[in-house]
Amino acid sequence: MKVIYTSPNRSHHYRYALALHEAGILHKFVSGFSRWSPRAAFTEIGNKLVRTDKLQTIYLASLRFKAPKFISTQLAYLAKIEQDNACIKYLDDADIFMYYNGSGLNASKKAKSKGKIVIVEAVNSHVQYQENLMKEEFESLKLQWQPFHDKEKARRIEEYHIADYILMPSNFVKRSFIEAGFPEHKLIRVPYGFNQLAGNAELVDDKDQDVFTILYVGSISVRKGLRYLIEAFKLLNHPNKKLIIVGPENNPNGLADVVIPDGVVFTGILKGQELEAAYKSASVFCLPSIEEGLALVLGEALSFGVPIIATENTGADDIITNGEEGFIVPIRSSKSIAEKLQLLADDGLLYENMKAKAVKKATGLKGWDETGRLLIASLNDVFAAKK
Repeated sequence: MKVIYTSPNRSHHYRYALALHEAGILHKFVSGFSRWSPRAAFTEIGNKLVRTDKLQTIYLASLRFKAPKFISTQLAYLAKIEQDNACIKYLDDADIFMYYNGSGLNASKKAKSKGKIVIVEAVNSHVQYQENLMKEEFESLKLQWQPFHDKEKARRIEEYHIADYILMPSNFVKRSFIEAGFPEHKLIRVPYGFNQLAGNAELVDDKDQDVFTILYVGSISVRKGLRYLIEAFKLLNHPNKKLIIVGPENNPNGLADVVIPDGVVFTGILKGQELEAAYKSASVFCLPSIEEGLALVLGEALSFGVPIIATENTGADDIITNGEEGFIVPIRSSKSIAEKLQLLADDGLLYENMKAKAVKKATGLKGWDETGRLLIASLNDVFAAKK
């Protein structure tokens, strides 16, 4: 069994390519990640790496120099097509073509004509499900909604239907495809691995016991639903409360009409020891996102023994059990978030039990090695099923 894999960025894709290589089944990894990035090096897989990053590099430059959005989105679309077409010449010597959604329509058609197995990777929910959610959100906030790139959206949907299988990271993503009418046997769930930032969560006890500190880590954007957390913070009745918001600000950020109360601290981007200090200071971690495939920050929070409150659209149910290590709440519900915050702030026994369960769950979280093994096992299964 030999696999061609392609993706436009680094993210977890380098890890997947390395797992395929170490299993002896990687034929080529066609990467759109810019070779000029200081993180571009990928010597571990040798000549199996194929750089197809010209348009992706121009796209990144357009973002850096703040080109009009329609130019950047068109470049991103064309960069994926560049990767797609680059994969075609390698198909003859491969058995499986696996690709990031949007980056494989032409090659997948060729692969199907040659009798190859085609797997499309969806890192987020079904693109139509995403668009419906975000359109609702923007319009409810009276913000100008810009639809997804129409041609890329059409490509992504066509790829879903052409592919033999769809690879995804969470039950949330899986539910969005089932809702769209896809059969469950076509959906392969391989959850991401988690890096534990803390060496030993049981030893972390740097919290000021007199302050109830809520932590958020992520971009300040409409998609992340941060306004609902801030409104919940206002509703929380506590004499000494703090909300720490870590991350970069997007435009629009969804907070233009939100009055920021006392006790809210925006730190900007934190890394390394500063980020660890933020986790160690937290009483509870909250992720109010409207949509994301599987949020890695949830695993980071658990690694510090921090109970979690997250929406059902974050992949949280792949990581915690509702009511055990934290709570899973509906999207767009400040009231639900506030109720859970109040419960944890008022009930010391419940809080300590959840904290202990968070520590225990963190020690059992699957790392990237296990993710790689699960990915390889899944590919072996689909290859064997074809014989």
